[in-house]
Amino acid sequence: MVAQDDPSPVEDAPPAPGEAAEANAETSEPSPDPALQNEAQAPISGSEGALLDYDPAAAFQGEVDPGVMENASSLIAAGGPVIIILGVLSVLAIALALVKGGQFIFTGVGRTGFVRDVVRTIRRGDTDAALSQLDTTRAPVARVMAAALRGKLDPEMEDDLVREETTRVAQANLDGMERGLALLRLIAETAPLLGLLGTVLGMIEAFQQMQLAGDRIEPGILAGGIWEALLTTAAGLTVALPAAAFHTWFSRTVEVETQHMEDASTQVFTLPLYPEDRRKAKAEPAPD
Repeated sequence: MVAQDDPSPVEDAPPAPGEAAEANAETSEPSPDPALQNEAQAPISGSEGALLDYDPAAAFQGEVDPGVMENASSLIAAGGPVIIILGVLSVLAIALALVKGGQFIFTGVGRTGFVRDVVRTIRRGDTDAALSQLDTTRAPVARVMAAALRGKLDPEMEDDLVREETTRVAQANLDGMERGLALLRLIAETAPLLGLLGTVLGMIEAFQQMQLAGDRIEPGILAGGIWEALLTTAAGLTVALPAAAFHTWFSRTVEVETQHMEDASTQVFTLPLYPEDRRKAKAEPAPD
């Protein structure tokens, strides 16, 4: 008797252990790395947050960062009234430097190239053209030369009077160039002293706080008081150094211009420009 086949479906055989692991790896998502997960959940630092919050459009439009204003106000508060005084002095020093620089450029300080041409014109005998050239030249040396030339051409003026008038014109021009330099020098000399005064006052306040704290002194509090006290010294030096540099440069410019005036006036005085009657009077012997 032949056995018939069982019509019931045959159950699938269970997969092998290796095949089950591969199937689970394909269907399941990879588990996140704990280190990466902790880094993603970590808070963003201040510098990174500032970079993320940076808006190029706002910066291009000229908006002021509130943090900068807070830092400036905190520095002013730490330095006290000395910082405010030094700020005013710095603005005044910058204004004086700009004004004096513009004055020197506008009045033609340092221009001496015309002196040789004027002397040549005078030697040719064309004094009217020389005076016209001097009157149209915008320079202190030109005004001094014009005063000397007019004095020598005037038959009623003696040599001493001509020299005195030339000296008067030169001194008037020098006074105009030196105006404001004394204040610039005062700023350069007093700014470091004001900074040192602020530092001394800050150190006194810091040591008073140390005395009140007694044995509970913290190094952080002490360091904070010291750097706040030294802040005024740094500010004073920052104001004094540019002021001193500008004062030295302007003073040297005035000294060089004085030498140019003396040289130009001497060239005019050595030229034979006296009128004919004055020459005859000098040549005739004095009566007994």
